[in-house]
Amino acid sequence: MSTSPAPSQASPAQERLRRSFLGVADATFAFQARLQRRLREIDRKALNAQVLVKRHGKELAGYGVVAQSFREGAQQLQSTAGEVQRAIHPLLLAFMQTLRDDSQVDKLQALPAAVRERAPGLQQTLRRLRAERQARDEQSRHAGIRLRQALARFEAVVAELEYVVVNGRIEAALKGDARAQLAQVSADMDNAVTQVRDLLRQYVEHIEKVLP
Repeated sequence: MSTSPAPSQASPAQERLRRSFLGVADATFAFQARLQRRLREIDRKALNAQVLVKRHGKELAGYGVVAQSFREGAQQLQSTAGEVQRAIHPLLLAFMQTLRDDSQVDKLQALPAAVRERAPGLQQTLRRLRAERQARDEQSRHAGIRLRQALARFEAVVAELEYVVVNGRIEAALKGDARAQLAQVSADMDNAVTQVRDLLRQYVEHIEKVLP
């Protein structure tokens, strides 16, 4: 009875890369899912603030500027979140291609000496794969730079919206009959933006551990 050859074991370096890739993929999936929920909440709360201003008319004219800033900030968050998502994809693709290249190199290097001797083109193939790996590393480095830039822009938009939220809470405290409603709207927005900020910081911390 013939037996199939045992599968080659991944090298420690390849196994570390695989775990890093899976960690980034899992963190990215969780980040994007949670972020979209948070952004929908912010958009809804921004809309609630505008509705409240329209309902009370001139009494809340000053808060109307804040409500409009909430809305614009929510739209900017959606836009920069899209930039982050587009920047993540090339990095994950580079990780996948690097794993494939490393696997091919490991398999060729694990071939018996007799087989390698009968395959004069093997060394040339190995050199080609190693060159492709170096090129892939450079692609990963550039993808990491673009992702860092996109995340920095996202952080800047979040910080700007946090400033708007502070102004909103101050403005709400100065109003009369609608003070309680405005305070609640402002507090809700504050909480939603804080959750996005914390979520973003957690993701950045995770990503920085594996970025080239």
